[in-house]
Amino acid sequence: MNDKYFIYLSSEEQESFKQYSMPLVFPKEHTIFSPGDLPNYIYFIDAGRIKIYRLTMDGEYITISIRHPGEIFGLAEALCDMPRQCFATTLETTRLQAIKKEDFFRILIEKPQLNLKISQVLSRRLRQTETVIHDLVHYNVEARLARLLLSMAKQCGKNYSDYILLDIVLTHKDIASMIGTSRQSVTLALQQLKDKGIIDYHKREIKIVDFTKLRSLT
Repeated sequence: MNDKYFIYLSSEEQESFKQYSMPLVFPKEHTIFSPGDLPNYIYFIDAGRIKIYRLTMDGEYITISIRHPGEIFGLAEALCDMPRQCFATTLETTRLQAIKKEDFFRILIEKPQLNLKISQVLSRRLRQTETVIHDLVHYNVEARLARLLLSMAKQCGKNYSDYILLDIVLTHKDIASMIGTSRQSVTLALQQLKDKGIIDYHKREIKIVDFTKLRSLT
């Protein structure tokens, strides 16, 4: 798991969250918020995953990021006091803690050390965005795909004796929007990695069978 994108709360901080939060459970493909919504709540993911995405003028969606268990999302607009800019939708059955914006700010006042944690995560997310832009300029599709798979392996990989299973279900279209290419190019690149014995995949399940070779592509 890639710790640097996560906020880990102390037991005291967790109790503060539970004091103010409301537990919610949503099924797969449930929209938590949409562009234009007011940022009344901030969310902590107990279990499940959230896809953050936008729609183009043509109705095509662009996946911005995937949020994993242990992450807080819905922060940016709440901190800036502006309407939501993206969609947030569940990729699977997801359990959240929803905290009213006003209560969240109260926690920040009561627990000032949490301000630093949130600042670090927002800074690292900004750096992650800068890295994506850099990759679009300097790497071909195969290398960008390899870098994404390596990142996913750290965030949601399950290690087995001879492979790493990516414990997340993404469509080729999701992957394409995350690395700035077409769905057809992703399908071709995945097949090329499979032909090289680097990955194996069936439908939407991806296994990394040669981590060293995958890393060498980047």
